[in-house]
Amino acid sequence: MSKTSIWRDLAPLMRPNSVAVIGASQRVPAAGVTREPRGNRVIHNLRNFGYSGRIVAVNPKYSEVMECPCYPDLASIPEPPDCVVLAVPNRHVPDLLESAAAAGVRAGVVFAAGFAEIGIEGKQRQARLEALSKERNFLICGPNCYGVLNVFGKAPLFASLIPQGFLAGPVALVSQSGGLSTTIANALMLNRHVGLSHIVSCGNQAGVTVEEYLNYFIEDENTGVVAAFVEGFKQPAKLMAVAEKAIVRNKPLIILKGGRSEVSQRAAATHSGSLAGAAEVIDAAFRQGCIVQVRSLNELIDTVSLFSCETFVKRHNGGRRIGVLSGSGGECTLVSDAAMNVGLEVPELSEDSKARLPEVLPDFGNLNNPLDGTGAMYDDEKIFPRLLQALIEDANIDIVTVNLEANDPRPKELKSGNRFSLAITNAAAAANKPMVIFSSVVGGPADPEILIPLRAAGVPLMEGAECAMSALGHLADYYQFRKHWNARAQEETAPVSLNPKLASGILPAEAAFRLLDSFGIPVVPTLVTHDADEAAMAAERMGFPVALKVESAQIAHKSDVGGVALGLANSAEVRGAFRRMHERVTARLPTAEIAGVVVQRMAPEGIEMIVGIKRDPLFGPVVVCGFGGVLVELLKDVAIGIPPVSRQQAQSLLMGLRGWPLLTGLRGKPPADVDALCDAIARVSQLALSLGNQLSALDINPLVVHAISHGVAAVDALVQIA
Repeated sequence: MSKTSIWRDLAPLMRPNSVAVIGASQRVPAAGVTREPRGNRVIHNLRNFGYSGRIVAVNPKYSEVMECPCYPDLASIPEPPDCVVLAVPNRHVPDLLESAAAAGVRAGVVFAAGFAEIGIEGKQRQARLEALSKERNFLICGPNCYGVLNVFGKAPLFASLIPQGFLAGPVALVSQSGGLSTTIANALMLNRHVGLSHIVSCGNQAGVTVEEYLNYFIEDENTGVVAAFVEGFKQPAKLMAVAEKAIVRNKPLIILKGGRSEVSQRAAATHSGSLAGAAEVIDAAFRQGCIVQVRSLNELIDTVSLFSCETFVKRHNGGRRIGVLSGSGGECTLVSDAAMNVGLEVPELSEDSKARLPEVLPDFGNLNNPLDGTGAMYDDEKIFPRLLQALIEDANIDIVTVNLEANDPRPKELKSGNRFSLAITNAAAAANKPMVIFSSVVGGPADPEILIPLRAAGVPLMEGAECAMSALGHLADYYQFRKHWNARAQEETAPVSLNPKLASGILPAEAAFRLLDSFGIPVVPTLVTHDADEAAMAAERMGFPVALKVESAQIAHKSDVGGVALGLANSAEVRGAFRRMHERVTARLPTAEIAGVVVQRMAPEGIEMIVGIKRDPLFGPVVVCGFGGVLVELLKDVAIGIPPVSRQQAQSLLMGLRGWPLLTGLRGKPPADVDALCDAIARVSQLALSLGNQLSALDINPLVVHAISHGVAAVDALVQIA
C-alpha cells in the first residue's frame, strides 16, 4: 500500500493465490439436512469455478478433506495462504484470525453471525476483529456475511452454492445482506440477462468497509457499473472520495440505502450493527457525489439493468423526451404519471407523425403520446412495427419506450411478446435511437427468447412503469451531472490555511464576527457595549440607523426574550432601547448572565437566509443553507452539502430550495446577489474544514442577501466551540 494512498490493497481477499478453509469436514449432513457444511461448499465453489490457486483445509480431525490436504492448524501449513475462510462458530473466530495474522496470512472471510448485531459479548468479539484489521492491516470480510466472489478471477470465497454457467459481465455488487446479495444477483442474471464481475456480502464491516469495496470495483478493469445495498457507512469521507473517482472514470455508482426510517434504523442495528445515519445528510452526500440513489430493490435492478446496457447508453444523448407505445390506454396513463414524477417529458408527437399515423391506426385510435395502439396492434401484425417506426423517426422523441409483457405466464401460443420482440429487435438494429421495454407488472421470470435477443440489440427490459421511468430519470440526471462535471472540477477554491485556536463554549458576538471576517465572510459593523451612553456613542460612530441585541451565552434566540431592538434612528432612541432591553431580559431570565448589548449598523433590506454548520454522527460537519430569519423553523426550506462545498455546488443547493425563485427576482423585484451568497456558503464550508473538531455548530441567521452586485452581510451569528 502506498504511503500516500487512503486505500488498502484488497488483492489478498479479492484475488488470493491460495486459500485455507477452516471448518471443512468429512462429516455427512445429518438426516433431514440438505445443505453441506459451509466450508465444504466453499471448496465446491472454488473447484466448480475453476479456481487455479492452492486450496487447503484446516481441521485437526483429518489429513484430507474433499481431496484437499488438511492440516491440524494454520501454523502447520508449509506456506501461509493469502486468505483464510472461517466456517466455524463465532466464539472461535477472534483467536483463529489472530493466529492467522501471526502466521503471515493477510485476509480472512468470516461467515458466522453473533457479533456487533447482538449484545455486549458480540460487540466485544467484533472489537477484537476491528483492532486486528486496523493494527495488522488484516483484511476481513464480515462477520455475518456470505463472503466474496470474483467472477473473472474465478475466486468464489462464498457461502452460498454457486451454479455452473454463472453469467459474467460488467456489474459489481456489494451488499451488507447476504440474502439480498444472492437475490439481487439472480434477478439481474435471470430476469435481465445482466452479467456480474463481483458479488460481495460484507456483513458487519469489521475489517474491509463498503467504501473500500466500492473503490476496488471502480478501479477494476472488468467492472463498468457498481451497485450496492447498504445499511450503514463506516467511512463517509472515503465514500465521497470514491464517488469523485467514479465520476472521473465514468463508472456509475448505484446505491439502495436502507435505514431511512427510525424503525428501519433499529432493524439495521439489529441485523448488522450499522449506524444508518441521518437520511437527509445521506441524500445530500449522494446528490453531491452523483451517486444514483434508488428506493427499492426493483428500482435497483432496473436501474442497474439500464446503466449496464452499453449499446443503450451509447445511443442515449441525455434527452428526457420519451415516446410511449402500448396496447393499453390505462398503461399509457400510468406511464405518463410515472414519467412526469421523475422529471421526464412526454411531448406531443411531431406534425409529421400526426400526418402519417391515421394510415396506421384504426378510426378509434388516437394521435397522442403515449401512443395507444389499442387491441388492433395485437390483431394485425402489420400495425405494431409501423407504430414503433413512427416513434423512432419522430423528431420530438429522444427515447422510445414500449410496453411488452416479457414475463407473461400464459402458454406460448397465446403470447404476442415474441412477435413484438422480433419487430423491436429488427428496428433497434437499424435505429440509432435508444429503446427500452417495460412490462406492466413486476415479478415472474422473463422469457429468455424475448429477453436475450433484446438485450443483445441494446434494448434493456424493465418491469413496471414506475421502476422503468425512475431508471430513465436516473440516467438523464447522471448524464446532466457529468456534462457539467469538468467545470465543477476545475473551479478553484481558496485554500484552507487558517486554523484558529478558540476557547470552548459560545463565542461572544465580536469574536464570532471576527472569525467570520477572517474567512472573508462579510459582516455588518458590530460593537459590544455595557451601558446606555456607551451604546449611544457607538451608534453615533457607526451611523444611524442601528440595531441593539442582548449579548449572553445563555440566550440563543434573542428575539424570544425581547433582546432585540431594530431601526433606532438617534442617540435618544438607543439609550431608551438599551434600558428597556435590560429590564425585559432580566425580568424574563433573571439567571442569565448579560455580557453587554451589541450595537450593529442596520443592514439594507434584502432576503434573509441561513447558512451554518451542524455535525452529523457519520459525516461530521455539514453545511446547511436555506431561507432564514425568524421563520427558518417554520419554513424549513434548507439544503445540505458535504464540505468542501464549491461555489457552483452551493448554487446547486440553492436551486433545490422551494424559495429559489425569490432569489432570481419574483414579481418585479430585482434578483438577489446569488454569486455573493454562493461565495459565502463556500467560505463557511472552508471555515468548517479549517476548525475541524473544534467547531460544534455555527449559525449565520440571518445572512442578508442584497440586490445583485451589492453583496451579502452576516447580521447575526452563533458559533459554538467544542
